[in-house]
Amino acid sequence: MLWYKNPAVQWIDALPVGNGRIGAMVYGGTLEERIQIDESSFWSGAASRDNNRPGTKALMEQIRKALLSGNYEEADRLGHGFVGNKNQYGTNMPVGELKLKLTGLQGEVQSDDYLRYLDLENSLSGTRFNISETQMFRECFVSNPSQVFCMKIEAGERFGLEIRYEGIGNQTALCSWDGEYGRISGDALETLHSDGTHGVHLEGCVKLLTDGTIWWEDGVLYTAQASRLELFLDLETTMFMEDPEACAKERVEKAVFKGYDSCREEHIQDVQPLFQRMDISLGQEDKSEIPTDVRIKHVIDGEEDLSLYALMYQYGRYLLIASSREDSPLPTHMGGIWNDNIYNNIDCTQDMHIDMNLQMQYWAAALCSLPECYQPFFRYMKQVLIPSGTCTAREAYEADGWTAHVVSNPWGFTSLGWAYNWGAWSLGGAWCAVMIWDYYEYTKDRPFLEKDGYCMLDGAVRFVLDYVFMDEESGYFMAGPSYSPENQFSVDGKNYFLALSNTCDVLLIRELLSIYLKARLEIGIKEDIVSHKVAEVLEKLPPYKLGKKGQLQEWFYDFDEPIPNHRHTSHLLGLYPFSQIDAESTPELAEGVRKSIALRYDNFEITSWGMNMLLGYYARLGDGVSAGKIIRDTFEKLVRTNLASVMSDETSMWMGTWELDGNTGFTAAMTELLIQSSEKEIKLLPSLPPEWAKGQLLGVSVKNAGKADIYWKNGRLKKAYLKAGANGHCKIRYGDNSLAWEFRPGDTLEINENTWT
Repeated sequence: MLWYKNPAVQWIDALPVGNGRIGAMVYGGTLEERIQIDESSFWSGAASRDNNRPGTKALMEQIRKALLSGNYEEADRLGHGFVGNKNQYGTNMPVGELKLKLTGLQGEVQSDDYLRYLDLENSLSGTRFNISETQMFRECFVSNPSQVFCMKIEAGERFGLEIRYEGIGNQTALCSWDGEYGRISGDALETLHSDGTHGVHLEGCVKLLTDGTIWWEDGVLYTAQASRLELFLDLETTMFMEDPEACAKERVEKAVFKGYDSCREEHIQDVQPLFQRMDISLGQEDKSEIPTDVRIKHVIDGEEDLSLYALMYQYGRYLLIASSREDSPLPTHMGGIWNDNIYNNIDCTQDMHIDMNLQMQYWAAALCSLPECYQPFFRYMKQVLIPSGTCTAREAYEADGWTAHVVSNPWGFTSLGWAYNWGAWSLGGAWCAVMIWDYYEYTKDRPFLEKDGYCMLDGAVRFVLDYVFMDEESGYFMAGPSYSPENQFSVDGKNYFLALSNTCDVLLIRELLSIYLKARLEIGIKEDIVSHKVAEVLEKLPPYKLGKKGQLQEWFYDFDEPIPNHRHTSHLLGLYPFSQIDAESTPELAEGVRKSIALRYDNFEITSWGMNMLLGYYARLGDGVSAGKIIRDTFEKLVRTNLASVMSDETSMWMGTWELDGNTGFTAAMTELLIQSSEKEIKLLPSLPPEWAKGQLLGVSVKNAGKADIYWKNGRLKKAYLKAGANGHCKIRYGDNSLAWEFRPGDTLEINENTWT
């Protein structure tokens, strides 16, 4: 439970609810309430077949030639043309605010009686307050079974209400009422990311049930003499609906027929089992009797509140459930399904960033026992990224397979970015494809792998095989030109973006090709010319290197770094989330990672996802002390009153916006402190922060489709239960102790303090 003794003043203080498609931010006002209600497919822009520029392949070859000869100046000059076109790219826009104004009540609001809360387990937001002697109660949720936003208001005496729905940065509005249903209508039109004439059309429907009277006047719904009011609202767009108006009305009608209480019960029965799959406690005395914003302030002031960390952990799972359901029409974007209207007004856009953010948003899905949440991501890959990415591979690179770059949208943008300083990175699609194996290892969903997963991997691999080239001088298969997201290097005192075989590119190619061979073996595909080529490229990829400062090199050469505190650490992905670097099997590389972090963190360009990467790195390095410091620093510098972990502060270029991966990525990395698993090994409590002396983690997923419950006390493992979901064998590790386990589906292994003696 998140709870407060005052209403939200800013958007970032409001409380999020959602059903995977409709997202609402609840302010919890008293006499006047604001609830921003958005819809995930409310996008400006349109599809275009002209985003890939002719001549890109020839230009790429020229840049490669310049880079191979060390002529970075020429590569930089040519690189300004190594871009795509931003044709009606668009952005996911906020739809509007539901505004409520209480009337007909006498007296003052009693601030001492105020309560605003978010119930994570049941996905309900509520507000209680008194006006003199009259108690008011307001509750809302967004139902996935009904696909409708539902709200009720109850009072101890009769009240009136003025109800508006007003667009945010667009002309959407509550525009008519037929005596029974209100109609909402608008268009996703803007001029920063599209031309102001392209975008989806939206239709919505609203219905009130009350024991009072209702009338309509000048765009406002009025009620009077009500003691109870129920509101049902749906928003639909033309992105996926031929007749959004009819769909919205039908969904509202069905919800009204059920009634608020039945919709509420159905909603709880839908979300509660997902949330309850896991539980976490860090052993400290529960402080839930203290308001959440006060607890956050206490932590910032240096007080320990481990139960707040546990709440933050579950909050990440809650947000993933609320923003990415199995039937969601789109995967989450930068803000999930909630929209603070910041990215819409800067160059960044509220879209799918696939050079880090979209991937991190889903790292907690299978790991934290929510594999269904992955489905919108995979459906988006299959239906949008791959068809468009196939055209991009052919038109831009004359290559087989499919690719995507840095950013994407529902319109199928897979081209090079439209700005040279961030758009020249060709492996966003490869990184998306890698996520297939993350899902498969945790679920062993063989039908998915056979039907869709392998084909998606195969296309990504075929592009990579055409993209890499043999450099006879070095003897390596090289990749590029590209940047190391989103960084620069320095040669002879001048900064450049483009290079060949940046560490991030090489490790992603290595991960993708290794996964591909495993997938073939898993479903019994025989060796062929493609698998032989994959093996050849894997053998001759550039190795990891250590630089003159002892750091893991970010580039093929040990370039100087003009931005040593850069927010991206993509060259360290081999440690986390992948497992190419290990503190025990590759200690020199692991030490290089540690040195890289030390160099970066001095005056670090702090972002929510960047801090989550550091947390994951320290977890894999077995450094619970440093991990605990990262968590404390995250709360001190980034966590807002509603537990959102934001992109730096309002003075940064991101203007303090909230990205969903700030929270879901935190949950995923925090899990790594308590358990780490691979196909062949499970590590129990590998990086336990020393202050986390007692606790439990229940229902966490482990690879090979297993589950684990872990209990610890006095900083040591007390007991653990492992349940197998597939056939296999692995090593169980705790500190210096280990044991071998062969298992079949349903087998359970109990480990306790006497297991190792």
